[in-house]
Amino acid sequence: MRNVRRVSDVSDVRTAAVRYLGMRPRTKQQVIKYLRQKGFPEEGIAETVAELEEYKYIDDFSYSVMYFRYGFEKGRGVMRIRRELSEKGVGSDVIDMAYEELEEVPDQYETARKIAMEMIRDMDMEEMEYDEKRRIKARIGRRLAGRGFPSDVIYKVLDSLR
Repeated sequence: MRNVRRVSDVSDVRTAAVRYLGMRPRTKQQVIKYLRQKGFPEEGIAETVAELEEYKYIDDFSYSVMYFRYGFEKGRGVMRIRRELSEKGVGSDVIDMAYEELEEVPDQYETARKIAMEMIRDMDMEEMEYDEKRRIKARIGRRLAGRGFPSDVIYKVLDSLR
C-alpha cells in the first residue's frame, strides 16, 4: 500500500508541474519553488523535475535565450535582463551561454538613445534653463538605469543630448 501512495504522489507532483508549465515557460527554480509551496515532498519534486528536464519541458538555456529576445524587444538593457534571469534562478554560466547564443544583439547605445529621445520629443532642450535641463537629464539617466543600461552608455546618451 505504501508503494501505491508513492506512485500517486509522484503522479500528483508531475500533474501540478505540467499544469504550471502549461501557462508559460518557467525556469527549473521557479518550478521547484512552486511545487514546494504546494507542499509536495522533496523526493517527488526532484524526480519530477529531473524527468521534465529530460523531456525538455524545463530548459533554462532555451528559456534564457527567449527571455533575452523578449527583453530586447521591450527596450531593456543587458544588465537588467541578466539580473531578472538570475532572480528567476538561472545560473550565471547558463545566462552567459544564452547571451553568446544570440545572433543579433541590439546596439545598447541606439536603444538607450531612442528611449531618451522619446522622453524629450516635445521639449526644446536648447531653450531650457540649465537647472531644468539638468533635471530632465537626471530623469532620463534614472529611466535608462532602471531599464538596465550600463553607466557608460547612459553617460554617452546624456552627453549627446546637449
